[in-house]
Amino acid sequence: MLDFARRSDKERQEGFQIVAPMMKMNEGIIEKDFYVVLILELLFHHSKFGKSFAFKGGTSLSKGYNIIKRFSEDIDLVMDWSLLGLSDVEAWQERSHRQQEFFNTRINEEAGQWIEKSLVPELIDCLEREELQGFHVFVREEDKQTVIIEYPKHFTSAGILPEIRLEIGPLAAWTPVKDRAITSYIAEKLPNVFSEPSTVIPTVEAKRTFWEKATILHKEANRRHNFTPKRYSRHYYDLYLLAQSEIKEEAFADLDLLNRVVAFKEKFYLDNSAKYEEAVPATLKLLPKEEQLEHLRADYDAMQAMMFEKAPSFDEIMQGLAKLEKEIHQLGV
Repeated sequence: MLDFARRSDKERQEGFQIVAPMMKMNEGIIEKDFYVVLILELLFHHSKFGKSFAFKGGTSLSKGYNIIKRFSEDIDLVMDWSLLGLSDVEAWQERSHRQQEFFNTRINEEAGQWIEKSLVPELIDCLEREELQGFHVFVREEDKQTVIIEYPKHFTSAGILPEIRLEIGPLAAWTPVKDRAITSYIAEKLPNVFSEPSTVIPTVEAKRTFWEKATILHKEANRRHNFTPKRYSRHYYDLYLLAQSEIKEEAFADLDLLNRVVAFKEKFYLDNSAKYEEAVPATLKLLPKEEQLEHLRADYDAMQAMMFEKAPSFDEIMQGLAKLEKEIHQLGV
């Protein structure tokens, strides 16, 4: 991984240009994917904070489990809240609604300060120690829980951000986690170019991500206002593909995990409109409201450049999720 990153600009560009047509993807996506995996390698194996994070979210489904067939460009991370001096006992202490809101705000603010003053300098030092040039690491004032990493770009691609974002959640569940081999697209296609094509990263198990995605869709189905955030169609796509894999049966066999996911969201991401109390097998909702469909369909169409295999149609996804919703309801009978 590091050896390829230290090669000349010309050699790296040639590698990305060779792999792009092999995967029927833009060179900019192949390039960014390499740097996403490189940053994971640096954070988990070359920084002093490597044991304090776990890899989660959509990118973990793509890179760690090969379940989704889309380029997922952000890195979602679970942060061990002990870095902030917080114990599990203190985190789960009973509080009033208002006290919990104050607690959540305080932890998020402290996390932002720690990320800016401890993690960012460590990542900068890590890049310097490994003699990697052309990077810029920083946080923006309005969102200090997201580390921005500008990497040495030579290609662009419509629809992808020209930076890597480490989205770090101090209020995020750590378990269950297992080690997964993570490989960049270029290392998959040109393994002989790399002394170590893969890096092993502690990754949240896909069955937890299954229930995380399901509860995201449940919240969307109960949204009071019809504004659906941009790029949200990815959650519907991700859960649809999870349901086509063996992960569905693993998730179905662990309904206690659904309960834990819901309990976590009710504690740390309380939103009365989400109706998390109904996020149980008998009443879980996966399908969006009728008035959300047009926006989600357009949003999904805009995602197609990120797909590297033939993607299911939006209608297929909705039909598949309707079937999945019925299957989950049967678990509650």
